[in-house]
Amino acid sequence: METIDEAIAAMDALLDRALDEGDPRGYFTCVYRSVTARVRDGIRAGEFDDCERMERFDVEFARLYLDAAAGFAAGRPISQSWQVVFEAPPSALALQHVMAGMNAHINLDLGVAAARVQQGAEVAHLQADFERLNDVLAMMIDRMQDALSHTAPWTAVADRLAGRMDELVSGWSIEYARARAWAFAERLATAGPDLESLVADRDARVAALGRRILHPPAPVQWVTGWMADRERSDLLAVIGALAD
Repeated sequence: METIDEAIAAMDALLDRALDEGDPRGYFTCVYRSVTARVRDGIRAGEFDDCERMERFDVEFARLYLDAAAGFAAGRPISQSWQVVFEAPPSALALQHVMAGMNAHINLDLGVAAARVQQGAEVAHLQADFERLNDVLAMMIDRMQDALSHTAPWTAVADRLAGRMDELVSGWSIEYARARAWAFAERLATAGPDLESLVADRDARVAALGRRILHPPAPVQWVTGWMADRERSDLLAVIGALAD
């Protein structure tokens, strides 16, 4: 996989499989495919400081997710963060599936991809485009919330009563995650022989947060359980809304 179009084609294959099998992991794949398509359009429009580097960055970013998905399907060891996502309980809300995926992808993969694409070059040169990619991720999370308010109306009600549902369920905000992702990328860029242990430590902490997203404490679990009983169960309808 060398191009962003190849990454999108691989996501399309995953999404088709999820729809065929009624697999709720398709929720995250759908949202992430939209993110990747938006980045591709931005590259074609010249929105980044270095569009050739951004394509390499986004392909590396996508590869981390696609390799984890393929590894899980084949029974191979993968990161703890993605293991938690792929083992999400069937009762989880669509929002929980997406936020757990975003947690692994932003809090772990984003920094790893940034360090890899620079390959020892000064990571600070990437920061402006890194932030632009983060802007796309934040925008897509907002769009996801809007889409789910139509297929899962109680998400919108909970937003009004308890604040943003993603923050209620996950305990973290996209703004906080973005800042930590860049700090992690900077640490990886200068980690040297400590890189593997640094990634392993980060992976364990991100996985712990993923578990809290999918298995929140009792008060939040009551809310999500009540909402899950009322969420539209038609996977195709929910994914269609997310794709739109």
